[in-house]
Amino acid sequence: MVDLLARAGLLEEAWEFIEKMPQKPDAVVLGALLSACRYQKNMEVGERVMKRILELEPSNSGNYVISSKIFANSKRWEDSARIRGLMRERGVTKTPGCSWIEVGKQVHEFHAGDGLHLRAAEIYEMINLLVDEMKMEGYTPLMTE
Repeated sequence: MVDLLARAGLLEEAWEFIEKMPQKPDAVVLGALLSACRYQKNMEVGERVMKRILELEPSNSGNYVISSKIFANSKRWEDSARIRGLMRERGVTKTPGCSWIEVGKQVHEFHAGDGLHLRAAEIYEMINLLVDEMKMEGYTPLMTE
């Protein structure tokens, strides 16, 4: 229900729903609302959710990253830096993204920013070729983060 309200842009209503829940909200519920606050640029609800979720899951790097980005999106650089500092202070590190692909019954694992795969040079060359082809067709891929 919280996710549904949040996706509809009803962030205050989603927060009120959380406040009235008979049980305490878990990190999944709070995380859905926090993500919506980021995309809807709602600092008011976002700060309330941040406080709760960082208390609930103080070692989850994703909560700090999203919280920092919410502040950064609002150009609140000092608050963004404060969240990153809190993350460092608590010894929380961001886990790099990871993906797997199976080719010919062999599983290949990739980590963001990791060039250690045996065929990394070939893989990145192929990615660059694909990006060039997509651009020639008029598509510009978003390649951030």
